[in-house]
Amino acid sequence: MSDDAPPETERPRSDCSWRKTMSKDDDVNHGSAASSRVLSRRNFLKVSVTGAAIASAGGLSACMTGPMAAGKTTKALARYQNTPNRGRRCGGCTHFREPNGCEIVAGAISPNGWCRFHEPLPA
Repeated sequence: MSDDAPPETERPRSDCSWRKTMSKDDDVNHGSAASSRVLSRRNFLKVSVTGAAIASAGGLSACMTGPMAAGKTTKALARYQNTPNRGRRCGGCTHFREPNGCEIVAGAISPNGWCRFHEPLPA
């Protein structure tokens, strides 16, 4: 390096730290266990994901009542129709239960109906 070159200046370091240690002065509840806890992005994400999972499980359990809880599907998902399809009908299906039930589809089922789960009775 020559003596004519300007001296290199050192860039000031910015505080990019995303962690903050709470001190007793920062905490409203002096002396609590939270006053010495380190807040980090990792801890925040763990708590957030756990909370979301608990909330989802609660919502899911609320939805799992009625026919779906018994392992049955809806007529719409089964593409159920009240008329036979090419000669295939619920009355000739292994899943049909007299007088108007089905092992797979929830609700009242017509013996002359049909759905995509149709399996013919063995001959």
